[in-house]
Amino acid sequence: MRKYDQRKEVNMTEREAILGFMMGERMKSSLIAATQMAMVIEGLAEHEKAGADRVFSTFLRALYQDIGLAHKVFPQEEWAEIRRELDSGLVMVDSNVSHAAVDNLARAISRATTVSNRAMTFLNDKGLL
Repeated sequence: MRKYDQRKEVNMTEREAILGFMMGERMKSSLIAATQMAMVIEGLAEHEKAGADRVFSTFLRALYQDIGLAHKVFPQEEWAEIRRELDSGLVMVDSNVSHAAVDNLARAISRATTVSNRAMTFLNDKGLL
């Protein structure tokens, strides 16, 4: 696990931190919802899984695009790591084993939490939270 890089804090503006916190929390909640979707799909009847996997894949691809916006408003290396986890998860979903994407999603949630925490710490240190 990497230590908090103090240099990132120095280059961060209040606006970036607010947007970063917002995007990190948004991504985290979306990834939690995705994890729940994967678990629901696992319990579906076989004839229902193909359609559910297509919808789930579309949802994950939308999250993937949101990461591009998140990176623009709050440049952090974790966004690329979240994208890598989503890539791996999409391979599982597209291979019709959605439940296997849960580990990737859990790691992506952890990265999103790191982004949010970094922004929240900055805002707290500035007395804005």
